[in-house]
Amino acid sequence: MDKYKIIAIALIVVVVLLIVVLSSRSRIIRAYDKYLKVGNKANLTGKELAIISKNKLQLDDLKFAVLDKKLCDAYSPKHNVLILSQEVCDTASLSSLTIVAHELGHAMQHKNDSALFFLSRLLGAITRFLNKFILPLLVIGLFLFVIKYPNEVLGLHLMYVSFGIFGLHALNQIITIPLEYDASRRALKYLKENKFVSPSEYKKAKKLLNIAAQTYIANLFDGLFILNNKPKRKK
Repeated sequence: MDKYKIIAIALIVVVVLLIVVLSSRSRIIRAYDKYLKVGNKANLTGKELAIISKNKLQLDDLKFAVLDKKLCDAYSPKHNVLILSQEVCDTASLSSLTIVAHELGHAMQHKNDSALFFLSRLLGAITRFLNKFILPLLVIGLFLFVIKYPNEVLGLHLMYVSFGIFGLHALNQIITIPLEYDASRRALKYLKENKFVSPSEYKKAKKLLNIAAQTYIANLFDGLFILNNKPKRKK
């Protein structure tokens, strides 16, 4: 293949990936902001639901942390910590309940020793280290391929290594997708069975989680682009 075609294809791929990441995140942010203005039947903040659920779900070792960043909510299995954004923590909204319930779903997966959850953690640890090399190897490989130093083969091999690391990263994210769907399923069931939301709120919560599910593909490209500053822990 002509070297200029290879360069063009690589650049197009990078641009497409960036567009996918930005558009997907924009969509979930819009949905989150919309339902952040919608209350919930139980009139509970995210923090209150988390505290109630710790006892209700028998998550005795679960700890909490609040971060000063929008949509940073997550469950950290390494430290058994439920991480909440300030908005979710303090707001009695449908978004708050839905997001906390989803992350509690991940905590339950951890508690139940899900094999897929363990595999995802293992691959995640590996790819977090390797991902930082994807773009540098691609750029250096392209450069060496163009100038033919010391020959085209070295540049081409570096690009292959870059694609291989991305493939491992993609595999990890593909494995994560069923985990995310299961966490959402657990969240909706939990909210409904404990009557934390009304029937109409349940439908909206389901819609929010469905939008999030459609954006999971963007996670394939997390770590490749620096789009946000690292959050700061509230003191």
